[in-house]
Amino acid sequence: MQNRRKFIQSSGAAALLGLMPVTASLAKPQQIMTRLIPGTDEALPVIGLGNSRAFMSDDQEASVRLLSTFLDLGGTYVDVSGKSRFTVGKIMADAKAEDRSFLGNYLSGQTLTELRSEVDSLQGVQGEGPLDLSMKRDVADLAERADEFRALKEEGLVRYVGIGRPHRRFYSAMMKLMGDGVVDFIQVNYSMLEPQAANDIIPMAMDKGVAVVINRPFINGDYFAVVKGHELPEWAAEFDCASWAQFSLKYIVSHPGVNCVLTETANPKHVVDNMGAGIGQLPDQKTREKMRAFLLNLT
Repeated sequence: MQNRRKFIQSSGAAALLGLMPVTASLAKPQQIMTRLIPGTDEALPVIGLGNSRAFMSDDQEASVRLLSTFLDLGGTYVDVSGKSRFTVGKIMADAKAEDRSFLGNYLSGQTLTELRSEVDSLQGVQGEGPLDLSMKRDVADLAERADEFRALKEEGLVRYVGIGRPHRRFYSAMMKLMGDGVVDFIQVNYSMLEPQAANDIIPMAMDKGVAVVINRPFINGDYFAVVKGHELPEWAAEFDCASWAQFSLKYIVSHPGVNCVLTETANPKHVVDNMGAGIGQLPDQKTREKMRAFLLNLT
């Protein structure tokens, strides 16, 4: 896409991409910013990687290139479900990169026994220690089975429990899970075109000490349809923004309640572009308002 090509041509990006085939040699011109998981001394980089088509199709070559680029640029959080959990887990284990990754695994077991068995299967691929994060998409199911997920934590099988749904209609139920102390992480949609989470669920997460992960930063491509054919405003350089992708990501990350935003791609060049959003300056509140007004004027 045009915005990605412009970033590749920008200072420093072309050099990084030229090094991509050699995983170990990828340069790190600057450290990507991190934020602490509330109540811990563990930090996550602010840009994460979503459940890529490369992972879902078990495309080993594409997955290795994607993950090596992501890890070498300082990424850790990878969102995985279904077969992707095994594809990504094996690649990380083969590369001895378990200690440099943070996997958000979606669990599907219907009983505590099934959950334990599922975790055991994942540990056989991802490593013997506890899973980093066990996620659920079914809000009602997690509410009914909160004790089972607490048991997984108490037994040392998982470190954190989370819930993730990218739709506003689930916010109330997710907020109840936070209020009941069931979850350590929530994953919600939030961007300039979908700002509603900033009104209630993200502030509550900040108050309750729950980590916030953002999905749909580009609204499944709808964001790029809005900005297509438009030039990035010159003032975007004031907060080290070099592409339209970074324009959205830097807006999201600049919210103080956001721990990490997930970017979904199968293209390592896009990983480089996205990771750039976690480097350099972030917009302040006045600039955030200016950014959203500028974007809405394009719609």
